[in-house]
Amino acid sequence: MTRFGFVIPTYNEAETIGRTIESIALQRSPEGDLISRDSYEIVVADTPGHDETPRAVAQAAARFDGLRCSVVSEPARSMVAARNTGIDHLLERPSPVDYIVSGDADTVLPPGWLSAVEDKLAQGATIVSTAGFFETELWRRCPALTRCYVEEIGTVFFPQAIIDEYVTAQDRPLFTQRLFRDFGRPVSDCAFVIESDTYQKLGGFKPEHYDEGGQDEIPAVGWPFMFRAELAGIDIAYVEEPAYETSARRLLHEPEALFSGSSYLGEIENFRSQNDDQYAWLDHFAPRLNMEALRRYVVKNYVLQQCITRPERIVQNRGTFGSAAEELAMAVASWRDAHPQPGAREVFAFADELTDRFFDAVVRALKESVS
Repeated sequence: MTRFGFVIPTYNEAETIGRTIESIALQRSPEGDLISRDSYEIVVADTPGHDETPRAVAQAAARFDGLRCSVVSEPARSMVAARNTGIDHLLERPSPVDYIVSGDADTVLPPGWLSAVEDKLAQGATIVSTAGFFETELWRRCPALTRCYVEEIGTVFFPQAIIDEYVTAQDRPLFTQRLFRDFGRPVSDCAFVIESDTYQKLGGFKPEHYDEGGQDEIPAVGWPFMFRAELAGIDIAYVEEPAYETSARRLLHEPEALFSGSSYLGEIENFRSQNDDQYAWLDHFAPRLNMEALRRYVVKNYVLQQCITRPERIVQNRGTFGSAAEELAMAVASWRDAHPQPGAREVFAFADELTDRFFDAVVRALKESVS
């Protein structure tokens, strides 16, 4: 019986999907043997675009004997709808898969990834979150950007190879991988696993929206599902190693998002027109980045938001909050009493409120702990 079903939504992903499929087909056991291809299958949920993604999928799958890989079509331009179409394909059959693996078309899984996940499942986990980072090439080709992250943010976004190469004994990184050990790793759509029965008991992936009118869909499925799971008392296991790598193409292709509000936007455009090396021009502007918005992102999403669905994390990590721990605990308790079953939109909005209120306290406490 098939145990794992990988679901990968695509829209014009012919260029990247082959590497993703290959990384799944080359999964190995701890002893180094290829994992039996009878134990998993891949479903690509494709939203038809202007490239030939289904053809690229067929070509990639044909390279590996016995690899079961199919394409289902979902016309709606929605990441949630595409994933649901792929999952329905796996579950609505006489012998459904035991576990659903949420994947992305520009993510590469290291050979031991599935074995590490299986270890957690064997220990009783029903949802497994895994570590992942932008591709190592980004950080190596953008040394100035990497240095800015080390000094202003920390190492939380780095794979271990980059930490080994770029972080010195004199550095005192503010945000590190310890955040994920202490507060739990948020569930990323790129690579997380759910037991099929648990998925169905929690109601599956549901379209949710940032706005009350239902026009601005939350594109991710992982974080809203994580909120529902934790509010239902389900613990989420964390696999730290081996970590997957995901493409940095969105950062490279949409630098305006990184430099938003900067007076250098015009200069960026001029530099880009003169230099077609995307890594080079990204690195060129790195020393002038204001990293405050990224620090806020980390505090909000990796610290404070994690305490809304699991208030006990405040008590377990009092040092992260310093003298503000008691005030934060009271604020979360009061909000939870008023919102016993909040949706993702409500959780995100309250996390913003908490960040406005406690950001300085968290950063101050962390700086004191690493000084």
